[in-house]
Amino acid sequence: MSTKKILMAKIHIAKKDLHLDDDTYRDVLWRVTGKRSCKDMTIAQLQDVVKDMEKSGFKPKAAPKHGKKPSVVGKREPLMGKIHAMLTDMGLHWNYAHGMADKMFGIKRLQWLNDSQLYKLTQALSVHQQREAKKAAKKAASNERKKAVPEPK
Repeated sequence: MSTKKILMAKIHIAKKDLHLDDDTYRDVLWRVTGKRSCKDMTIAQLQDVVKDMEKSGFKPKAAPKHGKKPSVVGKREPLMGKIHAMLTDMGLHWNYAHGMADKMFGIKRLQWLNDSQLYKLTQALSVHQQREAKKAAKKAASNERKKAVPEPK
């Protein structure tokens, strides 16, 4: 999605959040940019409109970084919570886990896995998490050693 489209979407969300009717919304656009439509604005003008709406009380919400958690019920919910925690810890999106489900079982979505498959996927993610932690620890230790060795003069 282009920057212009993202800014236009943000402006329309702000319009809704601030409960602006169409005439008031267009008046805000005109006051800030001299234009009555976002389509006719440059990126800088769109950014000015967003800033103005933020001054008026609009608080943009951060987009979820890890995607939407699949909904499951019952005894599978704790496993899904564990998967969520591991993905968050590793900075991975839910699509990574969906991809693992597809690779491991030929099933495209986590919520379609049976209990046994979901448990196995959790174990595989745990192994991946441990490997990544070891790599990070080695890299940190290597960086510390480099700092400890004095530079030749």
